[in-house]
Amino acid sequence: MWGPISHFRTRRGFTLIELLVVIAIIAVLIGLLLPAVQKVRESSARSTCQNKLKQLALGMHDYHATFGRFPPGLVVNNLTGSCPAQSNPTTDARTPWSIAVLPFVEQDNLYNTFNQNGVFAINAQFLPNADAANKPNQSQPNAAFQCPTDPRTPGAMQTNYIACAGGGSPTACPCVAKNTTSFILYANGVFYINSQTRLTDITDGSSNTYLIGETKYQVGDLRASDGAEKRGFWSGGAYLDQNWRYYTNMAAAVEPINQPAIAFDYTPATVRDNEAIVGRTFGSFHQNGCNMAFADGSVHWMDSGTDVNLHRQLGTSADGLPLGGAP
Repeated sequence: MWGPISHFRTRRGFTLIELLVVIAIIAVLIGLLLPAVQKVRESSARSTCQNKLKQLALGMHDYHATFGRFPPGLVVNNLTGSCPAQSNPTTDARTPWSIAVLPFVEQDNLYNTFNQNGVFAINAQFLPNADAANKPNQSQPNAAFQCPTDPRTPGAMQTNYIACAGGGSPTACPCVAKNTTSFILYANGVFYINSQTRLTDITDGSSNTYLIGETKYQVGDLRASDGAEKRGFWSGGAYLDQNWRYYTNMAAAVEPINQPAIAFDYTPATVRDNEAIVGRTFGSFHQNGCNMAFADGSVHWMDSGTDVNLHRQLGTSADGLPLGGAP
């Protein structure tokens, strides 16, 4: 007799072709998903950045409500000449706007650690000259001044938010450094050295005037000629003497938004985008533009393609011209 017949099933795995097809499908799905994820992340970072600018702008208005004016862009002692120069740039720099606004952005405790009558370092090179009370915290990062899109944050001392000192063409301001026209001190905006701007002084209209904007530009980390560390601080101010004049946490609307970096006289021929245009433009690590806070407290996205003349007019507080009008 025949015994029971056994039936054997053979299990067949994926063929090489099937496996490659599955891998290709997964790769396509990942390729479609990643841009969407990156877009969501950038949208979230941009929203966070807008909120930080908004808080700084509201802090400025709270300061104005308390003192009847916006804080000075930078308090400087012993200014000389019609084009401001300090008698000693290592000893005369005092409170910058970014320190003055701290009590109005819920950083009272940090504000109280600084000596407002003592020297503030304008950048890393001058940190040894800072007041003993100011030195430790000047060399520390402050998240309120950092955009999450900036690849250098967290942990960096620089700022992504700078006050607007004015605007115009590079030849519109006579106060330029003798050694390079890359450095220009504007004073036709809401903030500048020893400014005391009131809302009533902004005759162009608070909704038509920049207050604070984004930056990705800083003084270069090292000066090629002598190796001096030049990093800017969120709590820095301006360098002023007869030959060099530049802001470290203020700028004017001079160059187009996100203007490619330019090489200064003391730097190599090519510089990284984040190394510097000191005192003459705004920009960001976001795509195709930057956030700008206006004097009415609102925050708006300004595209990189914004007409440069309109951009310059928005930087000024009292030019008397209609927006888009010829200078």
